[in-house]
Amino acid sequence: MNRLGQVFLRNRRILEYISKHVDGDILEIGGGDGRLTEFLVNRGKVWVVEIDRKFESRLREITENVIIGDFLEIQPFRVDSIVGNVPYYISSEILFRLLDWDFQRAVLMFQKEFAEKMLMKPRERKYGRLSVMAQYYFEIKFMREVSRYEFTPVPEVDSAIVMIRKIRHRDLGFEEFIRKLFSQKNKKLKNIIQVESKYSDMRPDWMGVDDLLELYRSISSYSGHH
Repeated sequence: MNRLGQVFLRNRRILEYISKHVDGDILEIGGGDGRLTEFLVNRGKVWVVEIDRKFESRLREITENVIIGDFLEIQPFRVDSIVGNVPYYISSEILFRLLDWDFQRAVLMFQKEFAEKMLMKPRERKYGRLSVMAQYYFEIKFMREVSRYEFTPVPEVDSAIVMIRKIRHRDLGFEEFIRKLFSQKNKKLKNIIQVESKYSDMRPDWMGVDDLLELYRSISSYSGHH
């Protein structure tokens, strides 16, 4: 793996599988050497964001819409589809950066464990703040696993492809509330917040998104601000 955490998918069938789930105006995060981009240009108009300048001329052979820069820093614009193999170490930043974009669907490859955490349910071992925020903001569908041996260089973990649709706009108040609760997720709610509630004897990680949202709204109205 190079300094930017880049690994490249060798299996052309999986590249084609990914491309078949997107169309229209497509934004690719991290085009690399263009192996997925080549499939995407058959599906619509493609913009590629790539941080590593050494790939620029290769990508420009495939599409004229090449943006050299960091996806986390570029100005969002409207697209139909977002697609990419996300570097493991910035997975959650990229996931939540999607909230700033106007798009129909995103098909992204994450580290398998990250994808599983997004989909965990209350009382499951890896259910946590990431699970809550991912499910609050997005409808997430687990599409398929991808073995580490499909990549070069071979990473240390398997990957998974997920489809994501945005269902809510950013809510910083709720984010802060969840951060507070899940920083003490092994305590009962009555020991974290001083509000009487039917949930008082529950732990935060026993509660699903709808329960947490109901609690948040009741506290917001109780303290007189929304």
